[in-house]
Amino acid sequence: MASPVSDIERQTDVLQKIGKYVIVNRIGKGSTGMVYLSHDPYYRRDVAIKVYNIEEDADADRAKISRKMFFNEAHMVGMLQHPNIMPIYDAGEEDGKYYVVTEHIQGARTLAAYCRPDNLLRVDDVVEIIYKCAKALHYAHGRGVIHRDIKPSNLMLTIDNDVRIIDFGIAIVNDSDVSRIEGIAGSPSYMSPEQVQSEELTPRSDLYSLGAVMYELLTGYRPFRADNLSKLLHQIVYATPPPIHTYRTDLPEELENVVTQAMVKEPGKRLQSGAAMAAELTRVYKDLRQKYNRLDNQEHFDVLRSLTFFHDFSHAEIWEVLRASVWHEYRDGEDIVREGEIDDRFYIIVTGGVTVQTTGRNIGSLSSGDCFGETSYVRGAKRQASIRARGAVTILRVSSSLMEQVSSACQLRFNKVFLRALITRLQGAGGANT
Repeated sequence: MASPVSDIERQTDVLQKIGKYVIVNRIGKGSTGMVYLSHDPYYRRDVAIKVYNIEEDADADRAKISRKMFFNEAHMVGMLQHPNIMPIYDAGEEDGKYYVVTEHIQGARTLAAYCRPDNLLRVDDVVEIIYKCAKALHYAHGRGVIHRDIKPSNLMLTIDNDVRIIDFGIAIVNDSDVSRIEGIAGSPSYMSPEQVQSEELTPRSDLYSLGAVMYELLTGYRPFRADNLSKLLHQIVYATPPPIHTYRTDLPEELENVVTQAMVKEPGKRLQSGAAMAAELTRVYKDLRQKYNRLDNQEHFDVLRSLTFFHDFSHAEIWEVLRASVWHEYRDGEDIVREGEIDDRFYIIVTGGVTVQTTGRNIGSLSSGDCFGETSYVRGAKRQASIRARGAVTILRVSSSLMEQVSSACQLRFNKVFLRALITRLQGAGGANT
């Protein structure tokens, strides 16, 4: 729903109450207002309350759009009841403050976190997520609702790997008396060609946007990129995005075809419905699951099982770590981690050895079963040492973001073992932080 706010921000300027809801804390902020955590005592559930900053906005045009967005969402209270759409429970106005009440999901984060080339979700997970979104959009379209702003930051991933479509503030609702937000509304990078040209929209516009999101989740790059808005919009209408296989050669052709069909310029030639898109993805998913269950993954599991690092892990927990990781091989002398760079991954040496360097000096070495990357525990921290391959090295790179999606038991086990190994190393050799 919104970006997180810091602990410092949470201490001040927090509403005490709005409507019947007692505010617990401020948990986020968006382009149109603040988001608060509350508890609904009647239904015994935590809720998120988005409070629009309509009255406080000095920009009259922006305030007008915010007001329309509020009424749009308020109109949809209870309208969409689907497991993959964030439910809107309530809406109201009090003392000039307009608010919308939705489900609150502890620990959820948007898919924007997984749109970097070095932090991509596993392919079969991407397919499953987009499948659920396609089914949810088919449901919404069947009830006369076109979202109009499908993008990674409006798709919420829960800690148990489920997904919610959020933010229907600029949606088009059939037979609604609520005034629409006209013109170009939405996020340009994910708009369909007809949306860019302010033409009448159909449900296929949302499917185009979902295809653009899938493109980015698979590659780490947006389909179209330009140094100004005018060039970007021109590309969306007239250009063809770089084929996905130019970024990744490991993806099946059938999967690239689904993305291509979703992003056809002419709506009439596009995938016809969310159900049709979901059906295509079902076929691809079955093939991917077979691929990921092949012997090579079993071999990876067997290798990890033999490492000291994983001796305390259950079989299920090792598989969870594998799903949050990338198996990578480095040549002799190749840099694995560079001093001073910001990197949110943990590393476990599967085979081979590495040297640890600071300011160009060798200060230690690590070998099979050792781990490094403890600065990942501190968001935005820079690496304090460089790690360089000594001979051929195989590394398991564990994404801290993806680890947030595994079970709590697995997270606790990983943190305990990682920190124990780190402390043992520091006590034994006084090694540098990595």
